[in-house]
Amino acid sequence: MTDDQLNSMPSSINGPGKQESSRTRTQKREQFKERLMQVNRILVPTDYSENADLALVLAVDIAKQFDAELLVVHAYHMPFTDEHMPPDMVKELLAAQKLRADDDMQRYAGKHRTDLKWTKVQFKAMMGFASETILDIAHTEKVDLIVVGTQGANSIEDRMFGTVTWNIIKKSDIPVIALPTHNEPVSIKNVMVPFEGTDQDYDIIGYLLGFTAKYNATLHAVHFMNDTNSYNKALVDKLQTGFRKEIDAERLQLHFLAEKNITEGIKKFASRNQVDMIGMVTHNHGLFSTIFHMSVTRNIALYSQIPLLAYNCDK
Repeated sequence: MTDDQLNSMPSSINGPGKQESSRTRTQKREQFKERLMQVNRILVPTDYSENADLALVLAVDIAKQFDAELLVVHAYHMPFTDEHMPPDMVKELLAAQKLRADDDMQRYAGKHRTDLKWTKVQFKAMMGFASETILDIAHTEKVDLIVVGTQGANSIEDRMFGTVTWNIIKKSDIPVIALPTHNEPVSIKNVMVPFEGTDQDYDIIGYLLGFTAKYNATLHAVHFMNDTNSYNKALVDKLQTGFRKEIDAERLQLHFLAEKNITEGIKKFASRNQVDMIGMVTHNHGLFSTIFHMSVTRNIALYSQIPLLAYNCDK
């Protein structure tokens, strides 16, 4: 097999495999259905920036696809106080800060009233550190997805909202979509996910297929190899056999690419295939602890102009 053949090889999942009983196939299909992305509540953090507005637009679109509810949250800082302030003064400062935060959120809700006309939405302004507050609310409100904007590592705002976004991705056991700066709404036609060839791939691939199905989009699952000589036919056959009964072949393509630099491999594939969103697992064990380290996910989240969907397999 030549390098060109290897680097461009999509693999259908309808290849031959061992015969399974009808009962086994049914059980596998039911197990796979449980993995499909289900979204009832979406949390959208906002710092009232332009990119946070675009994240809200994307969240509204996802909410419409899944008939989900939205929770829009702004985390604000505690006012400056010192140990010499009388308790009554501290109490007044806290009350004034909350009043301002609530007023800001009401204005924000009014600004987006038209966008949210057909969506059930709740607005909250909460005092606290942004990432911790957002994750606490996400668990308290039992949300299924967090959609957040990031300014990217090349801007001054990275010290604020970019860092908040990364902390949410790193600590969240709830899937997170991170939206980089965009000039127009995101259109979902092609989604990419790197995978390592283990049973855990069913989780992230199954989850993302629940997402791509809503948009009638294609999911490209990409396995990266260190060199062209590491092509493993047994691995390809295993993946084909494993997925062929559970997944609609027309919505999933498997790719096997030779690439030593995983981050660059992801970016190259995304560029060549007009990828609209990249799915990444964020666990830190097994093979991913070396080639799919969290730093790869961070680079994609902060340096790529393609939206990232981070899925934590550890939790």
